[in-house]
Amino acid sequence: MEKIFNKKLLDKIFDIGILVKSIFGIFEILAGIVFAISGKLIINNIIIAFAQQEVADDTGDFIANFLIKSVNNFSAGSYLFAVIYLIFHGVVNVSLAIALLKSKTRIYPWAMAGFGTFIIYQIYRYFHTYSPMLLILTVFDIFIVFIIWLEYKSKKNK
Repeated sequence: MEKIFNKKLLDKIFDIGILVKSIFGIFEILAGIVFAISGKLIINNIIIAFAQQEVADDTGDFIANFLIKSVNNFSAGSYLFAVIYLIFHGVVNVSLAIALLKSKTRIYPWAMAGFGTFIIYQIYRYFHTYSPMLLILTVFDIFIVFIIWLEYKSKKNK
């Protein structure tokens, strides 16, 4: 009975994790397209609109000040990287999520390799940018790879 519960729980965590990954992927694709079409101006306006009220309420607000500082230091190279990365990462996430949700076990190793490649690159980028959001994304991706591995192991043992 305990084995069945663990399997059911693993299946639910897997499904939710992959669903979240696919939703993030869709938003990444949309954000990449919007940023590519609108240019750097929309990024600046969104961040400033978000952070303006926070800074007005608390001039020492760490997150709001960090976001404003980041926008002001956003180079053309960083902008191009963000657009390409968002679209590519989103397409890969959605494609792999669809394949994983269809329970195509031959895709599991490829998904782990794909997400693992992103994890390695995100760690590399983190040590150049020290972006807390990139660190959070990396930890989430590591969790997803771990869940995929558990699910793959479970399906392979059937």
